[in-house]
Amino acid sequence: MSIHATAIVDPSAHLGEGVSIGPYSVIGSGAVIGDGTQIGSHAVIHSRVTMGLNARVHSFAVIGDIPQDLGFKDVESRVII
Repeated sequence: MSIHATAIVDPSAHLGEGVSIGPYSVIGSGAVIGDGTQIGSHAVIHSRVTMGLNARVHSFAVIGDIPQDLGFKDVESRVII
């Protein structure tokens, strides 16, 4: 596992084997990052995200924020990759 010194990873996040997290990235509470996943610099992975094996998140990506679909008012949503 490789976590850059400037990355912020919530202690309750679940990181798989061989995960790589780039500079200034933020991993939210309860996020699940699968084995071999690479997260680029400045990426944000919010709390209700589950990522599978060997995924790749590019720099400046934001995953799992508030849905843009306004039909999701007062409904908890998730992102599963």
